[in-house]
Amino acid sequence: MEEMIIHKHATFWTKGNGILFGKVRNLNSRHQLDFRTAQLYLETIAELSSGTPMPFLIDLRDVKGTFSSEAGQLLAKSFNKLSNIVYEVYVVNSLPINLLVQSYKRIYHTKTPYVIFDDISKAQEYCLKHKIKENKK
Repeated sequence: MEEMIIHKHATFWTKGNGILFGKVRNLNSRHQLDFRTAQLYLETIAELSSGTPMPFLIDLRDVKGTFSSEAGQLLAKSFNKLSNIVYEVYVVNSLPINLLVQSYKRIYHTKTPYVIFDDISKAQEYCLKHKIKENKK
Protein backbone atom coordinates (compact mmCIF):
# COMPACT_ATOMS: atom_id res chain seq x y z
CA MET A 1 0.00 0.00 0.00
CA GLU A 2 1.38 3.40 -0.95
CA GLU A 3 1.08 6.34 1.41
CA MET A 4 2.34 9.87 0.68
CA ILE A 5 2.71 13.00 2.81
CA ILE A 6 3.66 16.27 1.12
CA HIS A 7 5.19 19.25 2.90
CA LYS A 8 6.36 22.61 1.55
CA HIS A 9 9.93 21.49 0.77
CA ALA A 10 9.70 17.71 1.08
CA THR A 11 7.61 14.69 0.20
CA PHE A 12 7.69 11.36 2.04
CA TRP A 13 6.10 8.11 0.89
CA THR A 14 6.15 4.36 1.18
CA LYS A 15 5.50 1.71 -1.41
CA GLY A 16 4.66 -1.93 -1.02
CA ASN A 17 8.37 -2.80 -1.25
CA GLY A 18 9.18 -1.88 2.38
CA ILE A 19 11.24 1.23 1.65
CA LEU A 20 10.53 4.67 3.08
CA PHE A 21 11.27 7.41 0.55
CA GLY A 22 11.96 11.10 1.08
CA LYS A 23 12.50 13.79 -1.55
CA VAL A 24 13.70 17.22 -0.45
CA ARG A 25 13.16 20.17 -2.78
CA ASN A 26 15.08 23.35 -2.12
CA LEU A 27 16.84 25.45 -4.75
CA ASN A 28 17.60 28.39 -2.44
CA SER A 29 21.20 28.12 -1.22
CA ARG A 30 20.42 30.50 1.68
CA HIS A 31 17.61 28.28 3.00
CA GLN A 32 18.33 26.39 6.19
CA LEU A 33 16.35 23.46 7.58
CA ASP A 34 15.16 24.69 10.97
CA PHE A 35 14.26 22.84 14.18
CA ARG A 36 10.48 23.04 13.68
CA THR A 37 10.60 21.71 10.12
CA ALA A 38 13.00 18.92 11.13
CA GLN A 39 10.56 17.96 13.88
CA LEU A 40 7.69 17.90 11.38
CA TYR A 41 9.71 15.67 9.02
CA LEU A 42 10.56 13.29 11.88
CA GLU A 43 6.90 12.99 12.84
CA THR A 44 6.08 12.19 9.21
CA ILE A 45 8.82 9.55 9.05
CA ALA A 46 7.54 7.91 12.25
CA GLU A 47 3.96 7.97 10.96
CA LEU A 48 4.80 6.42 7.58
CA SER A 49 7.10 3.72 8.94
CA SER A 50 4.47 2.70 11.53
CA GLY A 51 7.11 0.97 13.64
CA THR A 52 8.11 -1.34 10.79
CA PRO A 53 11.89 -1.60 10.30
CA MET A 54 12.82 -0.32 6.83
CA PRO A 55 15.56 1.46 4.94
CA PHE A 56 15.08 5.20 4.36
CA LEU A 57 16.02 6.47 0.89
CA ILE A 58 16.55 10.25 0.97
CA ASP A 59 16.70 11.98 -2.43
CA LEU A 60 18.77 15.16 -2.11
CA ARG A 61 19.47 15.66 -5.80
CA ASP A 62 19.54 19.32 -6.79
CA VAL A 63 19.14 20.46 -3.15
CA LYS A 64 20.93 23.57 -2.01
CA GLY A 65 21.28 25.01 1.46
CA THR A 66 22.05 23.44 4.81
CA PHE A 67 20.48 22.88 8.24
CA SER A 68 20.69 24.71 11.55
CA SER A 69 22.79 23.12 14.29
CA GLU A 70 19.59 22.65 16.33
CA ALA A 71 17.95 20.78 13.43
CA GLY A 72 21.08 18.65 12.94
CA GLN A 73 21.16 17.72 16.62
CA LEU A 74 17.45 16.89 16.62
CA LEU A 75 17.74 14.73 13.48
CA ALA A 76 20.76 12.84 14.81
CA LYS A 77 19.26 12.29 18.27
CA SER A 78 15.94 11.18 16.82
CA PHE A 79 17.38 8.88 14.17
CA ASN A 80 19.53 7.24 16.85
CA LYS A 81 16.31 6.46 18.77
CA LEU A 82 14.21 5.43 15.73
CA SER A 83 14.64 1.68 15.62
CA ASN A 84 12.39 1.46 12.56
CA ILE A 85 14.95 3.21 10.29
CA VAL A 86 17.54 0.48 9.81
CA TYR A 87 19.57 2.13 7.05
CA GLU A 88 19.89 5.59 5.50
CA VAL A 89 20.50 5.75 1.76
CA TYR A 90 21.23 9.21 0.38
CA VAL A 91 21.06 10.15 -3.30
CA VAL A 92 23.05 13.28 -4.17
CA ASN A 93 24.39 14.82 -7.35
CA SER A 94 26.59 17.62 -6.03
CA LEU A 95 29.81 17.71 -4.06
CA PRO A 96 28.52 20.27 -1.49
CA ILE A 97 25.53 18.09 -0.51
CA ASN A 98 27.69 14.96 -0.46
CA LEU A 99 30.06 16.74 1.94
CA LEU A 100 27.11 18.02 3.99
CA VAL A 101 25.79 14.48 4.48
CA GLN A 102 29.23 13.15 5.39
CA SER A 103 29.82 16.02 7.82
CA TYR A 104 26.41 15.53 9.43
CA LYS A 105 27.09 11.82 9.97
CA ARG A 106 30.56 12.54 11.39
CA ILE A 107 29.77 15.57 13.58
CA TYR A 108 26.54 14.32 15.12
CA HIS A 109 27.72 10.71 15.65
CA THR A 110 24.65 9.06 14.21
CA LYS A 111 24.43 5.32 14.75
CA THR A 112 22.27 4.40 11.76
CA PRO A 113 24.41 2.96 8.94
CA TYR A 114 24.36 4.95 5.72
CA VAL A 115 25.54 4.96 2.15
CA ILE A 116 25.62 7.70 -0.50
CA PHE A 117 24.74 7.18 -4.17
CA ASP A 118 24.57 9.46 -7.18
CA ASP A 119 22.09 7.24 -9.03
CA ILE A 120 18.52 6.74 -7.79
CA SER A 121 18.06 3.30 -9.37
CA LYS A 122 21.26 1.98 -7.74
CA ALA A 123 20.09 3.41 -4.42
CA GLN A 124 16.72 1.67 -4.73
CA GLU A 125 18.41 -1.59 -5.69
CA TYR A 126 20.65 -1.29 -2.63
CA CYS A 127 17.61 -0.71 -0.38
CA LEU A 128 15.83 -3.75 -1.77
CA LYS A 129 18.91 -5.96 -1.29
CA HIS A 130 19.29 -4.69 2.26
CA LYS A 131 15.58 -5.29 2.92
CA ILE A 132 15.82 -8.88 1.66
CA LYS A 133 18.91 -9.45 3.79
CA GLU A 134 17.09 -8.08 6.88
CA ASN A 135 14.08 -10.33 6.25
CA LYS A 136 16.31 -13.43 6.21
CA LYS A 137 17.60 -12.71 9.73
